[in-house]
Amino acid sequence: MVSRGIQWLLVGGLCLLAMLVVADIAGSDSGAAVVPAQTLTRPPTLDGVLSAGEWQEATRIAPFWHLTEQREANFPTTAFLAYTAEGIYAAFDCQDPEPDKIHAQEIRRNADLSKDDYVEILIEPTGLDIEPYIFRVSARGTQYDHLPGGSASNVRWRGDWKTAVTRHERGWSAEVFIPFQMLRIPQGQQELGIVLARHVPRLSITYYYPNMGVAYDVLKRARWQGVRAPEVVPPPVLLPYLQLDSASGSTEWRSGLDVKLISRGGLTTLLTLNPDFKNIAREVDSVSFSYVPRLVRETRPFFIEGDAFFPDTTLFYSGTLQTVDAAVKSFGAIGKWSYGALATTGDGQRAVVGRLGYQMTPRSRAEVQLVHDNRPGMHATALGAGAVFMPAYRDGYASIGALYFRTSGQGMPVGEKMALSFWRYRGEGQVSFGAQLQQVSRSFVPTLGYAPEVGFRGYEGSLVYEDRWQDRLLQELHVGLTLGQRWNLDGGVLDENISLWSSAVLKNDLALWAQAQGYHRPPYRDRLLTLGLSWNYRRLYNSGGVMVSFGREAGGNSLFWRLAQGIPLTSQLRLKVEYERSQILYNMPDTPDRHLHQLIFTLNYDLDAERSIGGRYIGRGSRFGDFNEIDTFYLTYRQQVRRGTDIFLIFGDPNASRTQTRFAVKVMTPW
Repeated sequence: MVSRGIQWLLVGGLCLLAMLVVADIAGSDSGAAVVPAQTLTRPPTLDGVLSAGEWQEATRIAPFWHLTEQREANFPTTAFLAYTAEGIYAAFDCQDPEPDKIHAQEIRRNADLSKDDYVEILIEPTGLDIEPYIFRVSARGTQYDHLPGGSASNVRWRGDWKTAVTRHERGWSAEVFIPFQMLRIPQGQQELGIVLARHVPRLSITYYYPNMGVAYDVLKRARWQGVRAPEVVPPPVLLPYLQLDSASGSTEWRSGLDVKLISRGGLTTLLTLNPDFKNIAREVDSVSFSYVPRLVRETRPFFIEGDAFFPDTTLFYSGTLQTVDAAVKSFGAIGKWSYGALATTGDGQRAVVGRLGYQMTPRSRAEVQLVHDNRPGMHATALGAGAVFMPAYRDGYASIGALYFRTSGQGMPVGEKMALSFWRYRGEGQVSFGAQLQQVSRSFVPTLGYAPEVGFRGYEGSLVYEDRWQDRLLQELHVGLTLGQRWNLDGGVLDENISLWSSAVLKNDLALWAQAQGYHRPPYRDRLLTLGLSWNYRRLYNSGGVMVSFGREAGGNSLFWRLAQGIPLTSQLRLKVEYERSQILYNMPDTPDRHLHQLIFTLNYDLDAERSIGGRYIGRGSRFGDFNEIDTFYLTYRQQVRRGTDIFLIFGDPNASRTQTRFAVKVMTPW
């Protein structure tokens, strides 16, 4: 049964949300910028040059805004937006008084562009408060795209878009084409949410259109009205793979198939048979101490696709499904409704997962979630419900949310989790703040979710101050305070924490940060001080840094430090060296001291934007040079092409503790 305290918390939170939503319905006026849609009788030539008359039929968009200071951008930026029956065309004219200082370093598609000059288009095609599409192109012409919820890396699978850029004496310009078939546009939708941006890394500034307020309220995106996109139904995409794995004299062949179907209105269905759930290269974990298991990022393509439409990680963490013979999933938006549904089978286990959301007003939504786990000896169900309201203010916006999760099953008692949250986001130069209350019963067991600790109630609150300056030595400043307490439901303190942190970015490409933390987890009282310094902060391949943390931790004297340095050997060949040292000295005969060293060398050679060769050495052990826990080296080859076959080769085994004589190849050819 639900405890009386959680009942009052739930009822009070839902009543508050209901009153706020009613007020929003009665007086909602988004005041969003409206951009009229224009069609092109003749599409422009994508060469990066904004030729005279080429964009005269498009809507001209200017000025871009410096949101923090609520004024026009220092660097004049003009955009042009239009469409044809095939897709969206956009152009950017980016003026720069010092064009020789434009950053254009990265050449790999979908790599990190945060340290390069770039322009960006955000598109939200459903009219709902869901994650937008992001299309970004750097001053070098390198592309980055992010699809709502994620997608497999194969270009044919996720969809292709085209760009061209040109550098000139006034700065640089870019032209972009995004096909409609890449966007999941609901049937009859004639209004798209649009945000345009220009990033200037040397100023630590991003300029935006429209003016979304000092706190970057994305719900104030521009409304691109009158878009009459054709009913695009792309052909099915088949992505078969073949994998050969040869090690220790034995050879294993593995094959499988993924299928993507997009129907009218952008509703997406995925099928998979014998999916490849074996990562070709694992992520290296830090040697730093943690009281609870870490959540490992999902990398498997089938689960990545449309992830934002599926349940919260608390109820469904896809990493818990290890053996899958076949699966089907579907997701999308219909009117004010959004949904995600998934069913898997394999090794005697069947899982059904679902999420249904409803957009009550432009700034409020509600949803329900379901996860059913059926396997030998276990029949468990997890249910969830939640609502969020995001009122707008002159100096920012707020997020008010309530959620309730419930688990039950064969031979399992009913378990519950309840949370209420309030966060107030304000612009730079002001203090943002928020808090969360939650209670989790000891019997709360989401068998396919991630709930590392149960049986407590508690709160956490935060204060954050941020500011930026363009013409000072100090360009960015971030300061924050976090405090919280959690109590065991059967009595006693679970933990208490207080943390004060600060980071700063200087004009000379230095960054500094510090954190002082007190943490009480009976019987331990941790006290840690962390200091860090980064150099060449805005340089992609020759940046480096050092971090040291020391104090009391888990009943011992703790010391952890990390040193990292990137070394660009040539314009295409780069080396990164990382070293970590962790120790906890207990000074107790019955408790052994903890010593760990980790050394990582990563080498990468870019043949071109679509092909690269990489190598990595990982050593981990109790003494430097004596890596008895991990001592492995492997080489990789990556080919991810715009058209044709993706190939991944690996010599060695990144998941092994010792260097292996192993060869593996994975080939994917989309149809």
